[in-house]
Amino acid sequence: MALEKLNRPDLDSQILRQLETGTPDLRFTPMLEKEFRQFCTTQMVSRGRLAASVAFLFALTISSIEIVFPGPVIDQIPSIVPFALLAPLLGVILLTTYIPALARYYEPIAGTAVLLAGLCSIYLTQVASLNGASYVLASVVLIILYACRFLGFRFALGVMLASCLVVTHFFSGLLVGLPMREVLYMTAILGAAAVIGTVSSYNWERTLRKAFIEQRLLNELAQRDGLTGLYNRRIFDDYVQRIWRQAKRDHVPVEIIFIDIDHFKIFNDLYGHQAGDDCLRKVGYTISRSAKRAFDFSARYGGEEFVLVLYGPPEDYARSLPEQLRQEIIELAIQHEGSNVASTLTVSIGVALADPSSGRSLTGAIQAADEALYEAKQGGRNRVIFKDASESEVETGNFRTAYRQIS
Repeated sequence: MALEKLNRPDLDSQILRQLETGTPDLRFTPMLEKEFRQFCTTQMVSRGRLAASVAFLFALTISSIEIVFPGPVIDQIPSIVPFALLAPLLGVILLTTYIPALARYYEPIAGTAVLLAGLCSIYLTQVASLNGASYVLASVVLIILYACRFLGFRFALGVMLASCLVVTHFFSGLLVGLPMREVLYMTAILGAAAVIGTVSSYNWERTLRKAFIEQRLLNELAQRDGLTGLYNRRIFDDYVQRIWRQAKRDHVPVEIIFIDIDHFKIFNDLYGHQAGDDCLRKVGYTISRSAKRAFDFSARYGGEEFVLVLYGPPEDYARSLPEQLRQEIIELAIQHEGSNVASTLTVSIGVALADPSSGRSLTGAIQAADEALYEAKQGGRNRVIFKDASESEVETGNFRTAYRQIS
């Protein structure tokens, strides 16, 4: 799984705002739009595979009928030609949906195939009209409706294809010498089909965007701690391993910071669970603001304990941030009369800075940070302790976690 920007404390609010306002302009914020394009391609490929399969079988059936019962030849063009051209183009669309390397380019490939089919159909229809055949635009109308409604194209592409075919029909009709009345009449019919098709395409994309947002919100909520909004322990276990592997490849250090609220059980007993929950939310929010850079992230480790992971922090930043965080929590001025450390809420912080490329394991780095936290609590609390993560990896009774060692 590729490493992504992990700390996104504003993502929930963005998604909720998007759900409330809807997507009348069919546009998300840049971050969500990129994710939607990937989601949309998957949905389009699935939808297009079914639509292309049905249309391909239909084209083969009509071609077979034309072979057995051939129609009139108009200006040296047999009646089977439109279907003989259509079948290969549908085959290309169908093939694209089954080849992963091509599926990511489904929209431009399928859009090109539809455009070629529409242009060929316009040409053949106008040739037939010049030769006295009844002027039937059914094929072009069906192509427009089929592309916009069944192939799953986004609204922008649907508008572009429909407009191109309508405009091409109008000007090509004038160039080949069709009567103006006939050109205008048939252009109006194609225009109506284009409007119906693009409205359908618009509604399809709006529905798809709403489904994406709802799914994205559910996924995000599943990754978050319900009380603080930080990542939960399960996601921490996954992300920290990914961060470690990435840091090993990039030869950059990783800083692991454990934060524990001092005497939280006494606080909870003294002020009640509601006050305890409010306290956890405020502390969690303060910690989340410290994960400002790409790949930094924070999580609720359990109970009143939190963890902050910094990816490749500069040395001065790695040293100053934990102390700054301790001060910011003091500045919350949360009253704590049951503490023997201070009259307001304080935290103890354990820090370990490790270089994964030096051979240090993730297990050892977390152990070092955990032992630093233990020393901060044993040493009187309300302090920051740094632990040398390059020391030997001998597990002690102070190490409370069990992680799979990653080489």
